[in-house]
Amino acid sequence: MSKSPNGGSSPRDPNSKYDLSKINARVDRVNVSGLLRTHNDYVMRAAEGLFKADNFQQLMLEAMAAKSYLHELGIFKDVSVHIDISRGADASPQGYEVTLKGKEYTRIMGSAGTEIGQNEGSLRTELTIPNILGRGESISLQGSYSSTRANDLQLKFWKPFFHTRFRENRPEISFSIFRQTDRYDISSFQTTNLGYLLDFSAHTMLGVDLTHSLQYENSIRDVGLLNKSVPFAIRDHSGPKLASLLRYSLIFDNRDASVFPTRGFLLKSVNEYCGLGGNIAYTSSTAHGEMNVPLFAGLVAQFCARVGVLKETKKTTVLPINNLFYCGGPLTLRGFKYGGAGPVIDGTPIGAQTFWCTGAHLWTPLPFAGVFKGLASHFRLHFFYNMGNSNSFTTDNMRSAFGLGLAVKLAERARIELNYCVPVRRQSTDKVLNGFQFGIGYEFV
Repeated sequence: MSKSPNGGSSPRDPNSKYDLSKINARVDRVNVSGLLRTHNDYVMRAAEGLFKADNFQQLMLEAMAAKSYLHELGIFKDVSVHIDISRGADASPQGYEVTLKGKEYTRIMGSAGTEIGQNEGSLRTELTIPNILGRGESISLQGSYSSTRANDLQLKFWKPFFHTRFRENRPEISFSIFRQTDRYDISSFQTTNLGYLLDFSAHTMLGVDLTHSLQYENSIRDVGLLNKSVPFAIRDHSGPKLASLLRYSLIFDNRDASVFPTRGFLLKSVNEYCGLGGNIAYTSSTAHGEMNVPLFAGLVAQFCARVGVLKETKKTTVLPINNLFYCGGPLTLRGFKYGGAGPVIDGTPIGAQTFWCTGAHLWTPLPFAGVFKGLASHFRLHFFYNMGNSNSFTTDNMRSAFGLGLAVKLAERARIELNYCVPVRRQSTDKVLNGFQFGIGYEFV
């Protein structure tokens, strides 16, 4: 009860709030239960922030941070937090005891579902043995099948180091053995890669959050023909070859959403040097950029660009055909078929050593988005203008197209586009698509 101005009593305002930061508190003991296969030292850092709390508000925030940390370790499928008054001879006056109850993953997990690639969907299955050595190490067997382009089989072992003092950098190492098949129907060949991959990834936060990945790949790349009428310029690439390469990728992403962002930037680069061994040698660099600017009434202006360069080295005899760049299609240059805006040999499109493409978009919500808020948030309309070229960084012989379309969000990872495209500039050998074009992927220009 509280006193009223006239001296009587009045009930406490139900909307009043307690300031938990003024309640003294300290943590006397932290318990982590549910550890079956996990070593104690792997979860000890979860308690560090709790022991620094000196009021109840900070205690609750640190408890939630500890719960999030245990989830990041990849050993628990569920974690609950219990806060109780500290009891016993060693209990302090404002002491509390925090218990983090975790439920570890089962020894073997399996999953099956669909996976979205770049203009393709595939059926994916995975069998995983998590936390096999007690400190987050896991092994998985993954397989994917697509009726259009790529099939993949991979055995992967990975180990995170989130429990170390480098937690904020999120370091992780992995080793994979893989077999991957890619079909290039437009050029009438396919590649089968069999090899292994070493990967080290980490984050750095020197002013901005950057994601780094350094990989070493050693693989046998076998180029096969899809029919008997393939031009000789493509036949010369057929047969197995050994590739040994280093790959470095860098990503900066501060967008507020990955599918329909309203603000922020995305910068991504991938650089390869092949020629550490084997009989394939080249250097390859690709970069992708995206800028989003909010306007008014839900309108968003978006500007995208992508560029790629494939160069010879002193060891190069011939550049591998499967590393050439294909410009055209719903993900790069709308209004053209996949690979349809590039060089042609004997009537067959073939990739280019360099390419660039840009896109300007005006994104808008559906006209009646306010009525169907939940459903309408998965849809957007956009007006676009694309430009690009192959084997030339000038605007000479440039290709371009404009149009409008409807985009649908898929699970915060990818989107589907149905666009009506009007090619503006083209070359006589290009394969254009004047009208509706369907695209699905996670990285568009």
